[in-house]
Amino acid sequence: MMKDMKELQRRNGESKLDYMKRLTYGKLIYRTLDYDYATLSEYVFGKQFSEDECRKRLYGLKEAFLEMDKTLKTDNKFDKSVMVINDVHAPYERADLLDIIMKHKYEITTLVIGGDFMDCESISSFPKINRMTLLDELVYAYNLLKKIRQILDNDQKIILVDGNHESRLYKTICKMHEKDLQKFINPNILSMLVDGFTIYNTDGKRKKYEGIEGVVHIPHWYCNIDNKIIVAHPKDFSAVDGKMCEKTVEHFLNRHEEFEMIVFAHTHKYSQMKVSRRQGVYVVENGCLCRPQDYADTGKLGYTPQDYCYTIIKYNDNEAIDYNNIKVYHLGESETKQDNYKIFV
Repeated sequence: MMKDMKELQRRNGESKLDYMKRLTYGKLIYRTLDYDYATLSEYVFGKQFSEDECRKRLYGLKEAFLEMDKTLKTDNKFDKSVMVINDVHAPYERADLLDIIMKHKYEITTLVIGGDFMDCESISSFPKINRMTLLDELVYAYNLLKKIRQILDNDQKIILVDGNHESRLYKTICKMHEKDLQKFINPNILSMLVDGFTIYNTDGKRKKYEGIEGVVHIPHWYCNIDNKIIVAHPKDFSAVDGKMCEKTVEHFLNRHEEFEMIVFAHTHKYSQMKVSRRQGVYVVENGCLCRPQDYADTGKLGYTPQDYCYTIIKYNDNEAIDYNNIKVYHLGESETKQDNYKIFV
């Protein structure tokens, strides 16, 4: 079977240096590019080298790029630097997800994945003829999380928050009443990624996936970091710009939570505001990092495109968060299948 070489092509707006770095990291760090060195040689170096020569050059490039990344590390005037991403929907994450995290490897102290890390399409109520099995989704997400952990190897914390897509497994298990089988199954799929799991085959053989160290799973729809930042994945939605910001702040104020700002997920939209009518709390509606989903464009009118972004907040432990130290990074459009529906006669 022929491989799709599209992932080796230079992307729109990608500099030559970033292109070489993406292919180098993809082969040697992320392990996402399963091509021999001779094949990669023409793409990375623009000429054909032998396997051994290309391998040597590629490892040299890797070390050079890692040193360059270290020089981009910000100064140490902040105690904490928290990166918040969400709505990854593995296996439908953006192709540049690992590149995005790698970009901030030496800058952040904590990565928070604010819900819907997994899509759990296999147990979705949305109709689809072809879909991955839940087991395939679980293994895919496990390997993706391991790659993220391998990138963030400077003692950074990784925090996983529950999303509505992960709750699909709990709902499915709750429907199992025969012989109380549901009591033998872990209802939280994210805890399986973190703690590890075992797959039992019909032939009696089993395969064990070890837990991933340094990852904390919060079995809830929000977490509160240092009594400063709430990262939440609410189930509400509003088509009115900014309305979800106000509703989210109101909810946590009514719960008497101690916090200074909120970053929330789920809507796949972006907004950023200081909610003056709710004690001036600063809020970021944090877009998403997944590819467009088929179920969002099925003929039902009112479609609006997703917003792609993530947020980094820098602060000191004994000081209030300065809103000038909150940065939202906006990304370009992800690939869509829109061209599949065009016809010229």
